[in-house]
Amino acid sequence: MTVVDERQLSDRLARGDRQALSALYSMYGSLVFAVALKLLKDRAEAEELVQETFLEAWRRAAQYQPERANVAAWLVTITRSRAIDRLRAKGTVTRTLEVEGRGVVEPQARPDDEVDSRRVRSVIRSQVARLPVEQRTLLELAWDEGLSQSEIAARTGLPLGTVKTRTRSALMTLHAELKALGVSG
Repeated sequence: MTVVDERQLSDRLARGDRQALSALYSMYGSLVFAVALKLLKDRAEAEELVQETFLEAWRRAAQYQPERANVAAWLVTITRSRAIDRLRAKGTVTRTLEVEGRGVVEPQARPDDEVDSRRVRSVIRSQVARLPVEQRTLLELAWDEGLSQSEIAARTGLPLGTVKTRTRSALMTLHAELKALGVSG
């Protein structure tokens, strides 16, 4: 998708065009799901997070600034932020229950869910491993260490524009490969 296409799509989204939201989901749904699953490690929660991400994108479309980030990066940022919120909230609940002496009962996953989740993680890992090292490194810094693109630029000494371009290219490649493999969210 070109910058012009992304701009038109984001403008349509900001005007409340439901078809733009559908197009956005078709293009980036599997990418958002992959990121959500990697962070949350729970398929059901990842699926919920995908819905939250696109709902937030719909609500905040008028605030999107294409000069700051491409659409894929914007959606990944929303996903990452919501995932961190969920993980923090879960940590707070876990600590509260432990302090109260009740312990925490882990929900039982269905065997099929666990197999699907492992398959998706495996596919994502193998696809990320195939990326050029300069792209893979940037994704790992963002996903594993939670760094923003500005923080990655500072850490690696790369210009911010280079970080954004390589990240976008990596995300688009992953999205296309995951879609081709039938891994979707």
